[in-house]
Amino acid sequence: MRPSFLQLREPYLAAIIIESTPEQTINSILTCEHEGAEAFVVDLAGWDRAKLTLGEMTRVFHCSGRPMMPLFYRSRNLAADQIDDDARAELMILAVEAGAAACDIMGDMYNPSPRERTLDKAAIEKQKRLIERIHAMGAEVLMSSHATNEAPSAEEVLDHMSDFVARGVDIPKIVLRAETKAELLEAFRTTVLLSQELKVPFVHLCSGRYGRLQRYVAPSLGATLTFGVRNPGQGPQPFVSAARGVLDELNWHLDYLQG
Repeated sequence: MRPSFLQLREPYLAAIIIESTPEQTINSILTCEHEGAEAFVVDLAGWDRAKLTLGEMTRVFHCSGRPMMPLFYRSRNLAADQIDDDARAELMILAVEAGAAACDIMGDMYNPSPRERTLDKAAIEKQKRLIERIHAMGAEVLMSSHATNEAPSAEEVLDHMSDFVARGVDIPKIVLRAETKAELLEAFRTTVLLSQELKVPFVHLCSGRYGRLQRYVAPSLGATLTFGVRNPGQGPQPFVSAARGVLDELNWHLDYLQG
């Protein structure tokens, strides 16, 4: 049975795994699981392209029984000048065949756009067909966008995320900026508004000076998860071990699944 992000008790802790080989990826997954991660987002852009095979991905996605979601963003060995989005989509399908619980589709897939949200009708139709393919295989879909140099209003973010939901995804995600106290307060208002208005789980995260604080608090305001990492130097994400303790303390009144 394929693991599921949607069946996890919210809020949960997902580890971001960024390694350059399948072996290192497996090692980090198992280490982060020991430290309290309940799910994994596996960045595959650092792997040698020759390693992005059904066999290698199957090893990774079956090394733990917890849900895993691969990232095939436009960076490093998967940069836009090395692979187009049609080929990127086929890698997602291969990852689902290998056992991935979900795929992360960029909100501007097939049409790179500001805030990683395409408004091009043809691109959106292609996205919808890809989402349908992934769902038909029994996996889930997260749609992501990153605008870490912007701090839009809560209402703008709601419009952005509602658009993603309308495309058929299970979990919309956005990463923005919280550089000032005013932006942090608006970020908190944004999370609350999304929790009130969206009918699906969502991910709302911030970078910037107050990004880590927002990432700790957002799950208590309605966001489905927060992220942690194993290695230093991976942006505003806290270590898995630290995030586990904070998440448990802030949500001490919730019953967490064991095991």
